[in-house]
Amino acid sequence: MRRSPWTLVIAIGMLAVGLAGCGTSNQIAKMDSTFNCPPGAKIEVGKVTNETGKTFEEIDLVQVYTNALTQKLLAQKLLCEEPSGERLVLDTKIVEYEPGNAFKRWLMPGYGSTVMAVNCDLKLPPDQKLVGSIEARRTVSAGGAYTIGAWETIVGQVADDVIKKLKEEVIK
Repeated sequence: MRRSPWTLVIAIGMLAVGLAGCGTSNQIAKMDSTFNCPPGAKIEVGKVTNETGKTFEEIDLVQVYTNALTQKLLAQKLLCEEPSGERLVLDTKIVEYEPGNAFKRWLMPGYGSTVMAVNCDLKLPPDQKLVGSIEARRTVSAGGAYTIGAWETIVGQVADDVIKKLKEEVIK
């Protein structure tokens, strides 16, 4: 029995999906239309809370996200290290987190997805006036061995997404 040439193409495609991670990334920013960012303003990492209703034994999610956000703001030279001068405070609620499972993703895309979503409020001190909000969500929904550890890396990716929106919408 002769096989179609498409059989090899389909097999290679399935193998590629199995070895690489596939996911989605969404970010939304809503800013107060009357707000103008003060020149040279930096970002202070405010309160980070776990609003998922779950606890995670393998990870202190609040601390890991706080550290990731702080380090990434520092690397971008956007971190307010002293609570004086022009600054904005970024409070974060972690609203969704699923650590996922790489083996399950390899078996069937979507099964065992790693997910993280945050809602951030951007406030202007000293009265903590709300000047904007940012929502960011990432998923890793397909892949195999390449996606092992996605539960750790997704935290940094979400922090990157929040900073990207801050730079696009606020700190221009």
